[in-house]
Amino acid sequence: MTPSRILTFATLFLCLAALPHSTAFAKEKSPTLERVVILMRHGIKRPNSNPPLPRELTDQAWPVWTVPPASLTPHGEQVIARIAEFDRLTYSGLLGPACPRAGAVHIVADTDQRTIRTAEIYAGMAFKGCGLQVEHAGESHTDARFSPFNADVVSPPLDRKALKDEALPSGGMAAIDRAHHADYALLSEILNLKSQPGCQADKLCSLTDMPSVLDISGRDPKVSGALKIASSLSQILMLEYANGFPMTEVGWGKVNERQITALSALHAEEFRLIARPKAVATYASGALLKDIETALFNPAAGPYTLLVGHDGNIAYVGGALGLHWQAKGFAADDPPPGGALIFELWRDDTGQEFVRVRFRSPSLDDMRYLTPLGSRASPYIPIPLCGKKTECGAAEFRTLIP
Repeated sequence: MTPSRILTFATLFLCLAALPHSTAFAKEKSPTLERVVILMRHGIKRPNSNPPLPRELTDQAWPVWTVPPASLTPHGEQVIARIAEFDRLTYSGLLGPACPRAGAVHIVADTDQRTIRTAEIYAGMAFKGCGLQVEHAGESHTDARFSPFNADVVSPPLDRKALKDEALPSGGMAAIDRAHHADYALLSEILNLKSQPGCQADKLCSLTDMPSVLDISGRDPKVSGALKIASSLSQILMLEYANGFPMTEVGWGKVNERQITALSALHAEEFRLIARPKAVATYASGALLKDIETALFNPAAGPYTLLVGHDGNIAYVGGALGLHWQAKGFAADDPPPGGALIFELWRDDTGQEFVRVRFRSPSLDDMRYLTPLGSRASPYIPIPLCGKKTECGAAEFRTLIP
């Protein structure tokens, strides 16, 4: 290369270097996170009933829990504390290192002990020493946002035809029972149904002898028969495992972690029938989705909102927005204890706002062994109604809310 050409290239380089704002070298500004809204299931609880299943289904002794039925457990509190630590770290850029200013963080819980206590543990760990209060309607009261089909709440008539058309396969509930035949057989062995009085008296020796029924005669659909029992038992086994009971006491020592994960598909199947269809989800998610919309877009709202409810609430919202997820150790679309749909509002360098959605959850083993959540615990999930993208323009996202 000639000296003159070398000089030409050197001069060009120096000229470009002197233009830090040149469009040739300008870097795009990273988008800014502006709002976070978390819809979370309460933590690990004791099963709702005592005994957890009707006595005619098994005569085996259940594990001993240290809290009343349906209450958050001490082990569950520790899991929620780890979730709160993870979320605070994830959103440290939004929240900052100090206590939030008044009104910046809004925490709301349903009126059960397990939801209120979950919210209190979360607030105390994510915002240590800040004295944040949990808002709720009061224990024993009904909050229609979280309990849309409670007897105290007026709900619209169920579109039964639309529900059946969306939820049921061509073979109806019988086809669903056939698909879960192996699961029913395993659970029948765990329950020891062949040794129960009903086997001799009524020939009910297996869950396969108890056909599943989808009841759409009431305000909200319900499942009975084999699928209902199987779904309930799958949750009980999950709770026993997640709460850290010895494996000899989890399912009376007749089940392992891999099987518990597979059986959680039964719980997801029940929700697919009774919670996710649009005929149910559009109404049942409506109040919570309006709260989520307000928290995301109302200029008066704070940047961080936590709503603590139930697995059904997550299923309703997931159904209404067409969202799907899978936490490690759980079946697809099964909402784990402490699992959450997280809605994030972002602004890009042109001023345009968009929404991203995560599903955040500890794994099944994270719960059992009290392991801190890892980097993969909160992945972004597609928003199918927005073209299956993982981000959706704010205006378009608002049109998805029923």
